[in-house]
Amino acid sequence: MNDNAAQAPAGIVTEPAWLAVFSLAMGVFGLLTAEYLPASLLTPMALDLGVSEALAGQAVTVTAVVALFAGLLVPGLTRSIDRRVVLLGFSTLMIASNLLVALSSSLTVLLLMRILLGIALGGFWSMAAAVAMRLVPAASCHGRCRSSSAGLRRARWSPCRWAATWVACTAGAVRLSRRLPWVR
Repeated sequence: MNDNAAQAPAGIVTEPAWLAVFSLAMGVFGLLTAEYLPASLLTPMALDLGVSEALAGQAVTVTAVVALFAGLLVPGLTRSIDRRVVLLGFSTLMIASNLLVALSSSLTVLLLMRILLGIALGGFWSMAAAVAMRLVPAASCHGRCRSSSAGLRRARWSPCRWAATWVACTAGAVRLSRRLPWVR
């Protein structure tokens, strides 16, 4: 056992838990990808679902609106539950929602699963920063908090988003080529 940990008051972190911080970062990456990717795929989604692009765009809107309310309500509703369990539950909800969205063939199912994603998104975001602050001592943070939030803003425009769009469009090119003559 670390001597510093034995001398530290209860609740104060002396050793950084970087693996746990990495785990939170991967959760944030998954949520960002799930949140922003449909904006790049509205045309193929609309064609596959047989709806207009504006209607398919509601998949993005409904997620954001539900995330807003979930972010406000979840911390109070989960106050007495271990945060690790709650974050794991939201991660599981995100994975299940994304799998069911990928398998959905109707707009109704798509929107219902995006509502679940909104709950996971808002809940995860409302707790992730507070949990991360408990995993790393304040002396180890310095300017990393500012740089991580700047990195999150840049992640919205990452090459991963464009690569995922290309893969999704290429995978669906057989269906798209029948509808769009310029996709061959």
